[in-house]
Amino acid sequence: MNNKGNTITSLFASKESNSINNQENEIDTKLQRRQENFSNSENFSKIKEYTVENELSLGQNIRNKILLQKRLKQNLNLEKTQNLKNILTIPREIFDKCEKMDIQLSNFQEIISAFRTQEINQKYYGLVGIRKLLSTSPSPIQELIDIGIIPELISLLDNSPPEFQYEALWCLTNFAAGTKDQINCIVSKGVIPKIIKLMDSSIEELKIQAIFILGNLVNDSKIRDLIIKEKGYDKLLTILVSTNNNALIKYCTWTLSCFFRIKPILPYSTIKKAINSIARSIVILPNDIEFLSDAFFILSFITEYYKEAIKDILELDLIKNSIKCLDINNEYIQLSCLRVIGNVASGNANQTQLLIDLDILKYFKKTLLNSKKAIRKETVWIISNIAAGTQKQIEYLISEDFLPILAQLLEKDEYEIKKECIWAICNLTSVEKTEFIQKILNQNILKIIYDCLKMDKYNAKYLAVCLEALGNLLAFGSSNSKGINPIVIEAEKIGLCDILEKLQFHPVEVVYDKTVKLLEEYFETQYME
Repeated sequence: MNNKGNTITSLFASKESNSINNQENEIDTKLQRRQENFSNSENFSKIKEYTVENELSLGQNIRNKILLQKRLKQNLNLEKTQNLKNILTIPREIFDKCEKMDIQLSNFQEIISAFRTQEINQKYYGLVGIRKLLSTSPSPIQELIDIGIIPELISLLDNSPPEFQYEALWCLTNFAAGTKDQINCIVSKGVIPKIIKLMDSSIEELKIQAIFILGNLVNDSKIRDLIIKEKGYDKLLTILVSTNNNALIKYCTWTLSCFFRIKPILPYSTIKKAINSIARSIVILPNDIEFLSDAFFILSFITEYYKEAIKDILELDLIKNSIKCLDINNEYIQLSCLRVIGNVASGNANQTQLLIDLDILKYFKKTLLNSKKAIRKETVWIISNIAAGTQKQIEYLISEDFLPILAQLLEKDEYEIKKECIWAICNLTSVEKTEFIQKILNQNILKIIYDCLKMDKYNAKYLAVCLEALGNLLAFGSSNSKGINPIVIEAEKIGLCDILEKLQFHPVEVVYDKTVKLLEEYFETQYME
């Protein structure tokens, strides 16, 4: 048993055991809350149930689904945009000269004086100079605030020439990258309604800059809620469903993601509006890394905090996009996609089965070996959820040889990954069919459990999970053999009995109780017949 070549030959008759033990332990990792949703006995049993009438029917409304996908792919771009350089009110040579000029902090007074003149060309020179001053290091944000420049910039957003509106927006965007107090200074001057109005501009540069500054301003829930009240959030979604302009889609999606980074979270009635917008945008920009990073962050957030959203995500086939994007060599995108997939896998059995039917296990064989710890950890967590599902789903994992991969991680990976592997490996022992029990026995699952039980650094809940898994195997051996239990024989060969004898003195009651029960039920009476 200690060598890879030593496997257990078939020892059992065809009779199948119906013994499945509930897991009663909680998880204390970064993913604790989600792990607890399936690991405690009450929720675990709910996930194990496969009551079709209570589950999402993925075959419903196929015709409507096809029509919706067609609508998402339609070219709905009805807007007519203009380029700023084509509608300048100042001479083009002044515009180009200002764009090329080099500004230093030593030019501060000269720039402010020019900005505050009434001569149009000088004023524009000063305005561009302020924008460039704000880009110097250190940036004189507070100095400019102190001399009252903010109201003057905001006033330019109303009925000024477009190049002045654009430069004023750009300056205010730099202010919005300052401290919380500096951001509040801008907001308190009534800038938000003016920015939102400019989101309707037919000038592409103005529209994009207005969208961009809105994202910078969303730094707390009060500002976020004010923007929503002023219809800025709705306007973002409207743009997303009505444009094919790549830049607009990317900036809108980034700004939209900022609304989800603030707590408290928004009601689902508000969040739900974003799902169709993101679905359509992914159809248009399926390969843009920057866009996908923000889009899948939004989807991971929505599926994490709003379980009712998963049905909508599935109906729009967004889970297919999430799986496909696991092939993109970008850690942030892969991690966000895995979180979307994981949130679906923690739902009902049909949702989990959909992932398997979409060949997700093929992708997991890659992500389990990813160089990034977070990606490996998230993948193992999803596999644990699948192994906590139906018998058919556990059988898929065993058939695809996930046990050896998990065992490899358990042996060589970091401590946090090892803990996740224990959940996944032990859940595999819930399988009931002889052929699958035989396969994991041949893949040395008893030795794997032995190695876990002898690792002192694992706390009581992981020891308890391992004891549950061992109990599953011993119960199967007892139910499918006549006379001596072959699992007991193999367990004694590798020293599992010695480990159990030590664990019966464990100070934690649940470990003690499970250990004593196994010793009394299987080992002390083994040869009494």
